[in-house]
Amino acid sequence: MMLLALITVLFLPDWTRSGDLRPIWVFALPCVLGLVGAVLALRSGHPWWAAASALWGFVLIQVLVIAITLISGP
Repeated sequence: MMLLALITVLFLPDWTRSGDLRPIWVFALPCVLGLVGAVLALRSGHPWWAAASALWGFVLIQVLVIAITLISGP
């Protein structure tokens, strides 16, 4: 799930500069995938992986926002 969340975040920026907007629900996918990974890790008895997966899903979106702001400007 952590890898899928990373792949989802890499698809969010407009690499082709087409100007097409992404649907708003797509921005929630990394968070949802992180939480699903956390639930699966908890079910298999790995609490540290659960915490890492949940944190990973939320941190990816923040890193993307910061990177785009620094690269493209405010």
